[in-house]
Amino acid sequence: MKKLKYILFGLVFFQLACEDPIEVELDQGEPLLVVDAWLNNFTETQTIKLSLSQPYFDSSAAQTINNAIILVTKTDGTVLNFESQGAGVYTYDPGNNPIGNVGSQYTLSIELDGKNYTATSTMNRVPPIDSIRQEFRDDEIFSDDGIYCELMSTDFEGPGDTYWIKTWKNGEYLNRDLEINIAFDAGFDSNGVADGVVFITPIRELINPLTDDLLVEPWSPGDSIYVEIHSLSEGVFDYMETFRDQLINSRNGIFAEPLANTEGNISQVDGDEVVLGVFNVAAISSIEETIR
Repeated sequence: MKKLKYILFGLVFFQLACEDPIEVELDQGEPLLVVDAWLNNFTETQTIKLSLSQPYFDSSAAQTINNAIILVTKTDGTVLNFESQGAGVYTYDPGNNPIGNVGSQYTLSIELDGKNYTATSTMNRVPPIDSIRQEFRDDEIFSDDGIYCELMSTDFEGPGDTYWIKTWKNGEYLNRDLEINIAFDAGFDSNGVADGVVFITPIRELINPLTDDLLVEPWSPGDSIYVEIHSLSEGVFDYMETFRDQLINSRNGIFAEPLANTEGNISQVDGDEVVLGVFNVAAISSIEETIR
């Protein structure tokens, strides 16, 4: 009986001890330049955003940068001047003409406080979207009966094409970590052999939304689905893959690997300062349908 009391006392003590808060002190480090430069071939305002990184536990809005000079130069000599709109936003209005075509090459130049940063990008090809297949399914193991969609598109022949597939449901962008849908050729990565074929099933089906419990959610008749395929440079694909995997890994709680800054393709011209973020110029194919 005494042993039982000691065991119970030990368990209670252990539980109470585990509830004590633990304060973790992290090195703050110097703020790093963060560049958000995703351009495309749509005739819409093109946007680049600049900000500074902040400590991990700082949940306040990031400090924005409004005094930079940002130019994007095409190989034909055309210069796109991105003008500051405040709040770290710089824009260029292409009017009725896209900023380029597939195969066009671009150089990003940022001048900030006497320092210069640069990156290059090529607008790579993107396959057309053939259709969105709608199918009613029942007796699904991990999801409800209902209408589910598949993206039907065929990768180009020749290895090395990389894509980011984005989906909107009723105008709302699906941006959970598990909804980040990227493809290397028609598969997941360069280790696969899915080249020049229809996107593999998991990629085709990642256009379906997830519930708060991270289960696949069926569509309802009358819902709208809008899908875009963005071409990526291979370096930006690697960035997105690392970024996505870190977000998903963070769900592992105490077993998660420590988060680390994901470096992109932007570098300092006159030094070795680390720059976060990426520069990519995408060609986009798209499709929109109503769920029947």
